[in-house]
Amino acid sequence: MKLKIKNKKEQISFLFFSLLSCLLNINTVYAIEKIEGGNVTIESLGTIIKNLATKVQIFGIVIAFIALVVFVIQFIIGDDETKQRRKKTILYTLGGVALLILVPSIINFVIDTLG
Repeated sequence: MKLKIKNKKEQISFLFFSLLSCLLNINTVYAIEKIEGGNVTIESLGTIIKNLATKVQIFGIVIAFIALVVFVIQFIIGDDETKQRRKKTILYTLGGVALLILVPSIINFVIDTLG
């Protein structure tokens, strides 16, 4: 019984919105009609990924450089406990910079493997 009522409510609301759209002359717009552009291929997708990776790489290296400067200053003026923590932090930051430098090689490897 409840299932029939739910279906009736859905039918009534569908009819109401259909009638309303006819009266107000509202055209149905599907999102797919709004998309413009060409075909996306593996090569164009690879280019997009490479451009995005380059921007992320540059941003990451700049942030890492600023962080390294701050951590080195804290390392120089800190006490023994702070020096040990900052030493680990500096090593992790340098590892992150090395990974950022390798990003283009990793992406090229993945794109060459898939394409």
